[in-house]
Amino acid sequence: MGVVRLLLAVLIMATPRVAIGASFNCAKASTSVEKIICASKTLSRLDEQLAKVYESVLSLSDHPDVIKSHQQAWLRTIRDTCQDKPCIQNAYEHRLAQLAAIPQAAWKTFRDTTLGIEFSYPSNRKVQVGCRRSKSCIALIGQSMLNSEYLMAFEVFDGDLETIAVEQSVFEKQNNVWIAKGRSGEHAVVPLAGGGWQGLKSTVDCGISDRKGFHAGAGECLWVVLSNGRRSVVIDTQGMVGNDEASMRSIQSIRFTE
Repeated sequence: MGVVRLLLAVLIMATPRVAIGASFNCAKASTSVEKIICASKTLSRLDEQLAKVYESVLSLSDHPDVIKSHQQAWLRTIRDTCQDKPCIQNAYEHRLAQLAAIPQAAWKTFRDTTLGIEFSYPSNRKVQVGCRRSKSCIALIGQSMLNSEYLMAFEVFDGDLETIAVEQSVFEKQNNVWIAKGRSGEHAVVPLAGGGWQGLKSTVDCGISDRKGFHAGAGECLWVVLSNGRRSVVIDTQGMVGNDEASMRSIQSIRFTE
């Protein structure tokens, strides 16, 4: 079973039985199709599922522009021509099946014996050793970078999880509870575990920095710190890009090779 098929299966099984919102703002629904979707629990769930699968397929495709073009054509010529719920539901179910059948980018493995880590990444991304002026920093570069220098940066430090999480990232421990500091508030922290390591993960509100300086209001940045007890890896995105299923797969694939 491919990654997208697996994701689709998980999404369907994990769908809650209470109403959930569509992937767009129902308060601003303007077309008859959008209003029908917002009025239906089933269609709202399908819209959420499609949005997540579409983003996953987009991030794993070697031809994201083609995927975007096909999605826009589907919206314009199929979904938005519907006039009732059965038509819309049929359109979503067929589109989900189409996306699940799209070939994905092959995955490669990056390995650095000096830093003592390895991880997998999709072939439509490139590895750049040396980022943030550090030889211990590895950047993943994507096809669509917007204002960002990288999709994700992996920086290796000597030290245990708690020390590096506090000293080299956005995490803090208050009353024995981990929190993450964003630009304008505190955010929840989720524990992670992988092959021989433990970690922390949070998505925080953030800005974006590049060669031209700092830009506010860039969206959400993913921060992860993981450690095998002796060495740790600090991972971050720069907002707007990089917070996707492919990035999490890369993170979960990390192995310490020392």
